Amino acid sequence: MRPIFLISTLVILCIVLLMTAGCTSTTSSSLNMTTSAPVSGVPVSETTITGSTTGPTSQPSAVGQTTQVTLVSVNYAFDKTSITVPAGSHVQLTLDNQDTGIPHNVAVYTSAAASTVIFKGEVITGPKKITYTFDAPTTPGTYYFRCDIHPNMNGAFIVQ
Repeated sequence: MRPIFLISTLVILCIVLLMTAGCTSTTSSSLNMTTSAPVSGVPVSETTITGSTTGPTSQPSAVGQTTQVTLVSVNYAFDKTSITVPAGSHVQLTLDNQDTGIPHNVAVYTSAAASTVIFKGEVITGPKKITYTFDAPTTPGTYYFRCDIHPNMNGAFIVQ
């Protein structure tokens, strides 16, 4: 009888452990990035990227407005030194990394010191394209964009 009691106790213990596994909660303070295809039926304005600096993000003031931007990285350089977008607009920034075997990303900061992040895009190795989506700051000003892997690849992110 003793072995049956021991086996029964172990089985019950295993069942309890399995039922409670994963019953903990975790919180995350990290920003979740998603990439998406362009949305149809939403007003879109084409914008040229020529550089950037960024400021704090807040609720969009250009509600419903989407700004599409394409930034090409080739030979360890971006093809633009500034990007201009409306304040509070929804930005769809496509990074076209043409540098074979070289990782790049695009991140937007409040200043060239790159200490306060507005948006930080996923790193991709070329040749590859990715579309980042984020909201521009609602406060007009000149912010900063760069490749975090190669900080000399940078420019002004102008919010009007």
